[in-house]
Amino acid sequence: MHIAINKFHFFRYVSICARVGVTAALFSIAVGLCLQPSFAQQPRVLAAHWQLTPIASAPDLVTPTGCCFDDQGRLMVIECHTHFPPDDYEGPKTDRIYRFDDSDGDGVLDRQRLFYEGGVATMNIANLGKGWFAIATRSEIVKLRDADDDGVADQHVVLLKHETAANYPHNGLGGLTLGPDGWLYVGQGENFGEPYKLIGSDGSQQIGGGEGGNVFRCKTDGSQVERVATGFWNPFGLCFDSAHRLWAVENDPDSMPPNRLIHVVRGGDYGFQFRFGRAGIHPLQSWNGEFTGTLPMTAGTGEAACAVIQHGSHLWVTSWGDNRIERYALDPNGASWTSKSEVIVQGNEDFRPVAMAIANDGSIYLTDWVDRSYPVHGKGRLWRLSRVADAPRENGLLPEITAAENEAAKLANSPTTTLTQRIDALQSHDPFIRQAAITGLVLHDQLNALRQKTLPHVQQRVGQMLAWRWKEMCDPASVPAATRDAMIATGLDDVSDAVVMTALRWAAERMCKEQLPTITERLQQDRLSPPVFSATMATIAFLETGSASGKSRDPAIEKRLIEFAGDTTRSDRLRGFALQRLPSEASSPSDLELGGYIHRQTGRELSIEVVRLLAARGTDSSFDELAKLAANETVDEQTRADAIAGLSSQAANYAAMINRSSLPKQPAAVRAEAKRVRNTNIRRDNAARPSRENIEGWMQLVGHSDDVDAGRRVFFRRGCSNCHMHSGRGTNTGPDLTRLSGQMTRPRILQSILNPSKEVGPLYVPWTVLTSDGHVLTGLKMDRPGPENRLRLLGADGNIFEVPREEIEQLQPSEKSIMPVGLEDSMTLDELADLVAFLSESRS
Repeated sequence: MHIAINKFHFFRYVSICARVGVTAALFSIAVGLCLQPSFAQQPRVLAAHWQLTPIASAPDLVTPTGCCFDDQGRLMVIECHTHFPPDDYEGPKTDRIYRFDDSDGDGVLDRQRLFYEGGVATMNIANLGKGWFAIATRSEIVKLRDADDDGVADQHVVLLKHETAANYPHNGLGGLTLGPDGWLYVGQGENFGEPYKLIGSDGSQQIGGGEGGNVFRCKTDGSQVERVATGFWNPFGLCFDSAHRLWAVENDPDSMPPNRLIHVVRGGDYGFQFRFGRAGIHPLQSWNGEFTGTLPMTAGTGEAACAVIQHGSHLWVTSWGDNRIERYALDPNGASWTSKSEVIVQGNEDFRPVAMAIANDGSIYLTDWVDRSYPVHGKGRLWRLSRVADAPRENGLLPEITAAENEAAKLANSPTTTLTQRIDALQSHDPFIRQAAITGLVLHDQLNALRQKTLPHVQQRVGQMLAWRWKEMCDPASVPAATRDAMIATGLDDVSDAVVMTALRWAAERMCKEQLPTITERLQQDRLSPPVFSATMATIAFLETGSASGKSRDPAIEKRLIEFAGDTTRSDRLRGFALQRLPSEASSPSDLELGGYIHRQTGRELSIEVVRLLAARGTDSSFDELAKLAANETVDEQTRADAIAGLSSQAANYAAMINRSSLPKQPAAVRAEAKRVRNTNIRRDNAARPSRENIEGWMQLVGHSDDVDAGRRVFFRRGCSNCHMHSGRGTNTGPDLTRLSGQMTRPRILQSILNPSKEVGPLYVPWTVLTSDGHVLTGLKMDRPGPENRLRLLGADGNIFEVPREEIEQLQPSEKSIMPVGLEDSMTLDELADLVAFLSESRS
């Protein structure tokens, strides 16, 4: 372990000893103690040519949050004393800001002096220049300055006030950065969905509540408050890079890990809305651009990401929850970027990095909360991360603005861009180009002219609605209710799913209960797609109850799904969709009732979902009901075959029935599935198989099946559903494959099966855990933490396991998919061919 003597501690102890007149012996003991390392276990630096040095620690610095450098190279550090202080807390009643400087010019910050005392839940600080600093507390943004140069702030100006009933310390105002345009950018957390007003010094304001976190901006005098972007959980860390892009990282999502590194663009909606439940899985929410009109993340980050800065050619991020510092190189993706995490510093449970600031010499100073507990606890540290003396020179900045980004900037900002050009751009395949056009329509007052035009393309009609929605969010009085309601009504009547989904979300957001009859009437349309059906049911439940569950299950939605599924006047297709949305844990309908839904004339859409729900429940009663269906010769053969597949895990218990089902007199599908279930663990063909890289060779073997029903059975019987969701069933270890149906070619599907690590989405990056006794474990982090000091992970088998945090030697993201290599070896070529047919099926 590298040990550096903290000069500040040393001289403080020497001074104390001299003042109290201790004996020489005691003095030597005091000196010896101060020379001992004050950090029990130093975090590991994993990047070559970097080193980590302790600068300060408790009791001199406790529970630090934000930090920044001033114009003279002195470090300002917030010491937070108001973040859930215990009743017996002996610290100050307000927060403090300390200034660290180098008293002897040797490059080490060794002197700590109090700069300011005051404020509650102080999270971040930004240098505004000319001696001014902006400070973010939960309830206001203030500006501080030491006008008389005595080392203590004596000017205090309130820039923004955050008026709301919510008072949780770090989900109000938090993120803070000064933009290259001279505006101050402010991050606001989800605020528990409470109504709020953000009021500027000139009376300008933004109002809202329920829409989730936001990024706002104002002039450095607090005037001209504007909304920049929305749809965040808590944009706690903000920064601009060398190319003037705005970046955010989010702190503490609920049920949607990972945290997100986000490229923030004007008018962008990043999908999360607290009004639809903090779990983040409501049908009207998205986390990675899945919902029409929302934008994707750049990368997934470690848990509880607190800060983002640019250093050289990377973005650097602190992960409070994963005890690490990460960095990200950027890869172009249209008018935005993608990236993958690289771990630079990895600590153990007592390393909790919060904020970072870059010194003039290129070193990075970072604050460390130390303890996992949220209440202030009297612990804290300050570190310096620097290049070693003989390190090779590190050159480079982040990429310059690309042609696509320039196109987006022109669409959003240029007053010479015409209405026609923006309308045309709404058809772009790039969501950031579409968003730029939407923003330009609003900023340049082209919406009224746009309404006079007939828009033939789906994305144009979506863009028009999104532009009006954004205008209303930023300035509610500027959009008459009649205008909004007319647009929603028109959208609900559109033939396009994307337009209808946009209208449904807007109606729910604005609690347009007068639209309920129209929305409910849509459930009479048999050709609704599954996503529109799901969004429609969720919108009805929200408008009727005025709220959504904060958990993964919403009782109001489930109640309507159960009623709908049991309504025999509805189409079998839509009843099937209702069952598809019901979790297996739902006690209603009963297994007996489910079995009763199926008769000779039952449509396949319903019978498929009955069987899948029974199989997912996995109880003796549900298996018995499957066995009845499998043996019932009045039921169609595909449903009987589905039921046999559902019994595959219990094949020994139902062996007699499965054997009878394999006899020659049985229908072909029943007989084939019974034989497959009896031989579920045996690869029966001896055909030569190409290498995993030879996709063309594999296509010749398995690329031509059209048996979608058999492929569905393979998907659930062969364990694909242990990792993947499809049509509402399975697990979320891997991507939900429902959205990929009909969107991926068969060669691409085969490549994903044969080489699963070739492309891993940010939501599905697995983590590798090295334990102190040498075990290596891999899994996805769970949405919620486990018991105190235990990490919960989801394994490739779909099972949750826990690891005591004190036993974790190393924790890092893996470049390899959690999906095992060799899945193709667990099935016959015929099964693989059927599986590919199922996954490539187009779904209406």
